[in-house]
Amino acid sequence: MNRAAAAIFLALLCSACPKRLEFGPEGRIEDAQTLYQHVQERQGQVVNLEGDSKLRVDSPQGSGTLSTFLSITRPGLIHLETYDFFNRPVASLVSDGTRFGVYQAQGNTYFQGPASPENVSRFLPIVLPSEELVAVMLGQVPLLPPESMTLELNEKERVYVLTLVRGAATQTLRVDPRHLRVVKSEVRGVPGYDLAFEDFKQRGELLFPGKVILTAAQADTKLELRYTEITLNGRPDLTLYELTAPEGAKVVDVDARGRELGGGAVSQPPPAPGS
Repeated sequence: MNRAAAAIFLALLCSACPKRLEFGPEGRIEDAQTLYQHVQERQGQVVNLEGDSKLRVDSPQGSGTLSTFLSITRPGLIHLETYDFFNRPVASLVSDGTRFGVYQAQGNTYFQGPASPENVSRFLPIVLPSEELVAVMLGQVPLLPPESMTLELNEKERVYVLTLVRGAATQTLRVDPRHLRVVKSEVRGVPGYDLAFEDFKQRGELLFPGKVILTAAQADTKLELRYTEITLNGRPDLTLYELTAPEGAKVVDVDARGRELGGGAVSQPPPAPGS
């Protein structure tokens, strides 16, 4: 065998060899509770995010992709703005964790009331508490409080498989063994949704997903959030979370279940100083 043939043979042989699993500084983790604690610690590292993204929605109410500006801060501060292909405003959502306001450009209407899951769903076609929505957008998985848990290493998928059990509910987490970040979450036995995190990138000392995918099979809905330019753990602009209706918009008050409370008023500009 000549040298060229030998080099090709060795290259093919090496490419067929499975890559060695890489573990973090902790080494291989054998205890489910230990991994659960590491996952919680990694998820708690990001407390706020601001920047631009693309939001893809597939639901019975409609499908499409919107440009999105977002500023979110734990535990429940949300500011989201969406724009169409021509950069025209479509809708916005602001919540301080207790109250919410949603402005819909089509109809020039501003809905306001308690920051309940039903009201937040006026902006996104899925019913989620504001704290849970913040966590998901920060690349975190809302974890099932476990009564018991199991752990195994799936060498074929190259992940830890951590299964949390509470009553009839199970949550299966696939966790990267090197960085101890959840890459996939599946909830079964109770109504819920699945999460996937992809395109992880190092941002300073933080490893953060560039794409978040939420799939709610029962609602036949899928949301895909792809970050384009963002900053993490900066000083949040708290004015972004102020609840103010746009001038001239019809204001509609709603209760916690999203039901309208009487007729809507038209927002007026603030009075001039000294008037």
